[in-house]
Order: sequence, then structure tokens, then C-alpha cells
Amino acid sequence: MQATRERIPAHLRPFVVEQDYGAYDEIDQAVWRFILLQTYARLSATAHPAYADGLGQTGIGVQRIPHVEEMDASLAEFGWGAVAVDGFIPPRAFQEFQALGVMTIAAEIRRAEHLAYTPAPDIVHESAGHAPIIPDETYRRFLQRFGAIGARAFSSPADGRVYAAVHQLSALKEDANATPEAVALAQHMLLDAQNSVTFLSEAASLSRLHWWTVEYGLVGTPDDYRLYGAGLLSSLGESHFCHAPRVSKYRLDASCLEMPYDITKSQPQLFVAEDFNHLNDVLSEVESKLAQCKGGGAALDAMLASKELGTIEFGTGLQVSGVLARVCGGYEQPAYLQLSGPCALAVGGRNLEGHGPEGHPEGYGTPVGRLEDGTALSTLAATDLARFASSADARRLRLRFASGVEVEGRFLATRCGDAGRLQLIRFEDATVTRGDERLFEPAWGVYDMAVGEAVWSAFAGPADAEPYAASEYPAILAPLRQPRVQDDALVIDFYREALRLWENPEAPDLVTRFGFLGESLRENFPDDWLLRWNLLECLCKVGRGASVAATLRGELLAIEKRNPDELPISMGLRYLDEKYP
Repeated sequence: MQATRERIPAHLRPFVVEQDYGAYDEIDQAVWRFILLQTYARLSATAHPAYADGLGQTGIGVQRIPHVEEMDASLAEFGWGAVAVDGFIPPRAFQEFQALGVMTIAAEIRRAEHLAYTPAPDIVHESAGHAPIIPDETYRRFLQRFGAIGARAFSSPADGRVYAAVHQLSALKEDANATPEAVALAQHMLLDAQNSVTFLSEAASLSRLHWWTVEYGLVGTPDDYRLYGAGLLSSLGESHFCHAPRVSKYRLDASCLEMPYDITKSQPQLFVAEDFNHLNDVLSEVESKLAQCKGGGAALDAMLASKELGTIEFGTGLQVSGVLARVCGGYEQPAYLQLSGPCALAVGGRNLEGHGPEGHPEGYGTPVGRLEDGTALSTLAATDLARFASSADARRLRLRFASGVEVEGRFLATRCGDAGRLQLIRFEDATVTRGDERLFEPAWGVYDMAVGEAVWSAFAGPADAEPYAASEYPAILAPLRQPRVQDDALVIDFYREALRLWENPEAPDLVTRFGFLGESLRENFPDDWLLRWNLLECLCKVGRGASVAATLRGELLAIEKRNPDELPISMGLRYLDEKYP
């Protein structure tokens, strides 16, 4: 994993943790194994052809929870890697990891009570769901391209509230100690957050595309399709019920952005791509409408509405990062852009020396557009500035813009691009005005004026992320498992006894000992189904103990009858009937 860690930028390192493999107990391993046995048996026929071989190619086995280090080593063959994370990470960070070709594997694993589906991220979904299709070259290129685009999409303050509420509700639903009142309150908070959304941000639009493709995508035709979405590949329930006629299937196109989704419920409709190239076509259509591609007034509008740190890029290649606070003169023909907070000036994604956040700690402003006489400053060289000099002082310049902005000050220096054309002009003793409004005062220090007639692009996040959040890897282990309560601890003892007995499946007393374990379960844990299923599976494998097997099967059906909508018992029994007829 060292090679993968070396290429993760500093600002993403705080999300990476160490997988504590010893934290998984026998129940956790049984949960993994049950899910993978069922899904592999079904998905080998219904998933994209890459799935069947993709598990092994990416370091995932059916019998045990994967080691993230082993996954990382396997993914290296495809130019990817894997790191462990502690549950939810912010959407933009997730997209940045994806753009880098790094899978983020949530180290937690769902509880047996939520074995069929959990809304919280867990190692089943993040590994067995996302990894198996990575060996397909077209698909993994799509993922990285999606990540690069998604990382630059503007969100909104309401998006942050919805994300936090979904995070809270998902965590509570997976918390064995959460009270019904706490879950109900979290659901109410999510509803309030969703109701606070007044417009669909770029990031929210892309999250819908991600949901209907990467998470719940089908490939083929609406009548003949295969599964490739991670949410389908990792869910016992949805990988089965998605085939039901009540789940509508539509050809994938950009209109899927109009379809919201609920992370806590089964999906009422799904979208089908013709192939993985089709995914890239739809992504290109969506990308063309984003601020990072359109530029101009639409880009400024998206950045201002987001109220988040973003970057404006001019045609000269100069990039200005900060929080856009004001657009003087209107979006279509902006006269002056004012950014707040620590700002930075960059070219090619790297801050210019002396122009990082420390160089502009209290904001930044610059005029936009052509000069009053129609001149485009971006077409001039540094020596051309002499024409704007005062007759009394050759270093004192006055620039009058068509927008009404006027910059006057003593010229200090310029920065020019590769073609020798102006990108940045530095003044001292500068005054910037627009009519009666004073936009910059000499007392505020040196004035650095960006050169650019139009906004070519705007995107979320800084051009150069490192100075904003440099950090090292945290010393955190995950999963952070709560100690099993007394009853669970006893169940684990039963699991260990069953595993010890299974080490010698030909032993003459195996059936008798399994019978004793079954009696102990009846006496102490009448509703525990997963160990009963494992005992039944073992008996089916050896083809012995028909009476004990029949008792276990009857008890499993009785448990399911008491919990008809929650447990995948019938599914597990069908698997055994098909595997051991």
C-alpha cells in the first residue's frame, strides 16, 4: 500500500485510516461469507461479465473479509489502488480519490440484522460492490473521469445539510444501540434538510448520475441487461428484486438527472447503458453544462450560489481561488470580481510564488473585460504598458476599462505567460474605482491585477489544494467495533465451537455435536438465524444428519415468519437447495 499512499495528496490523507483486521469477529466473517456466497451464485449469471473474474482479480474472496492491503496490491495491476477509510467521507473527497484511481474502502461491516442491505457504507459494498468491474478498462477510465469532473462541481449550502443528515440517519440505522426515537428524529432532520434545497446544484446533479450509473447501473437493453452498479452487486435484496416487473428500466440518458433517489429505500426504477462507452457519452453531455466547461456568466452564477471555495480561470491561464462574494456589473458582462477569505493566484494548478493564501489572506478583487478603447490586455506584452503611463511618471499607469472600472497606480512588475502575453500586473499606491465606488485603496497594500477579458472556467475547490489543508495520515484504526454484549459474546463462542468442529468434517460425532449446538441455540437464542444457516450448510456439504438438518431448516423458516420483511432466510435456503440438491 505504500505506493498508493505516496501518490495521495496531503489534503486527502486525513480521510485514510489503517484497517484493524483483528477487529472482525466470527459473526462479521459469517455475514461477509453469507452475502458473498449468495451474490456470487446469482451474479455470475446476471452481472456484467467482468464480475465473475473481477472479485479474484481485485483481491476479494468469498470465504473471508478482504484485507485492504491485498486489494491494493491486486488493483495495482490495473493502475489503481485501495485505502481504508472510516465510513462516510465527504462527496468531493470521494470523487478526488476516484479521479486518482484509488478505491476508498469503508472498514466497517454491516450487522447481521441488516445483512440484506444497509444504507451505511461498509466493506461489503465498497469492495465486493465497486471493485469487481475495475478490470474493465473502459469502465475504470469512466470512473476516473467522473471523479475528476465531480471533484470540481459546485455544491450548495443545502447539499451539505442533506449530506450530514443522510450520514446521521445511515449511521443510526446501523447502530445496534440506537433508539427508535433517535432514528425518527434523524429521519425528520433529513426531511427538513431536503426541504431546504431550493435549487439543484452541479454536485447534486452529478450525485444523481453517479447513483444511477456507478451505484445502481445496468448495461445492455431495458429487456436484456446485466448488473454493474455497486449498490446492486453488494445487496442481496436489490440484486434479486431489481429484476421484478415493478422496477422500471429506462435507457440511460442525461434526463436521469431529473430523477431523485432515496439512499434508505429500494430503487423503483433503474437506467440501462448500452455499454460502458455509452456512460462516457452521457457524462460528456452532462459535463458540457457545468461551470468548469461553460465559463462565462453561468460559471460565475454557479460559483456565487455555492458560497464555497472555488477557482475562476481566465483565458490567460491565470487562476484565482477564493470564495466569490460579489460580481459587479452582472454575470454576462462582469466588471469586477470580489472574492473573500484567503485567496490564491495560480497557473496550471500551482500557486504562484508569493501568491498563495498567505499572500492574499483577506480577499482579492480584479477587473474583467477589455479596456475602454477595446484593447485586450491579454494580447499585450509587458513593454506595451508604456502607452498607459503618465507623462509625469513613466511608471505610473492608468487603465480605464469599458465597464467603468479604473485602475491607477505605480507599476511594479508583471507576470507573462509562455507567449510573453500579460497574465498579472502588480501595482503599489493603487486606487481602483468604478464610478463613485472605491474598490481598492492605497492603504490596503500592493495590488495584483489579474489580466483577463472573460471567465473561461470556474470550478469548485482551489486550483492548488495543498496549501489549504496540508496534513499527514492520522493514526486511526478501523473498524472501531463496540464490544459485543453478553448474549452476542456467547453466540461468538458457539460460532467458534462450530468452526472447531468443522475442521474435521469427517468426524463421526460431527452431526451429534452440531445437534448439541442447535439445542443450545434453541435454549438461548431462538431468533439467531445466521449460525443455524451455517450449521445447515455444513450438514448439506457432508450429506449427513438429515434429522438435525430438517430441524434447523424448520427453525429458520419459523424465524423468518416472525420477521418476514427483514431476513434473507428463504434466499439462503434456496441457495442450499440449488447447491446441494
